Amino acid sequence: MALYSFFCAADHETEHISSQENRPASIVCLECGDAARYRLTVAKSNGWTNRSTDVSNYKGLALHDFRCRDCGEIFEEIIDFSDGESTHDGQECPKCQGHSAWVPSVQIDRWSEQFPYYDRGLGVMLKNKAHRRQICKERGLTPVEGDYDVEREYSKWDTRVAEETAEYEDYCDKLDNHPGFRELRKAQDQGRL
Repeated sequence: MALYSFFCAADHETEHISSQENRPASIVCLECGDAARYRLTVAKSNGWTNRSTDVSNYKGLALHDFRCRDCGEIFEEIIDFSDGESTHDGQECPKCQGHSAWVPSVQIDRWSEQFPYYDRGLGVMLKNKAHRRQICKERGLTPVEGDYDVEREYSKWDTRVAEETAEYEDYCDKLDNHPGFRELRKAQDQGRL
């Protein structure tokens, strides 16, 4: 079980506990009653929240997304970390001059994938997990997401090792019993060698 953060259009945060496979796409915001969607956030532990400080010592310029709390406009701003600026400072909305909040970007990986997204490895826009499996099947690839049977692969390897061992033992037996080595075997048995 994990604690997930959901945000509504007004950027109210509502936390929800569930397993990853049962995590809903949206829930009801406890503050305003609107639909709140899941958003990947920095994990919270020991009282630390993602709004207290920046999580890196990065010094330089970075482009970040912000959402206006008044009009909902999403815009980009360059943040200069070396000048002491922070994503948590908020920025003035260029449309209504209202206050905005930083919108964290989401990096897609196997634990946080949200569909649809463009898979750079496959070179295609994926609609859902079934679509990924279909594309992989068409290309002769094995998607590793739970349907990859490790035991079956180990079993194939063990079978191959057993076949090669039997083949080697047969080869050794043929050499040991080859008629060309009859005199050598007699000499060994009589202790002459």
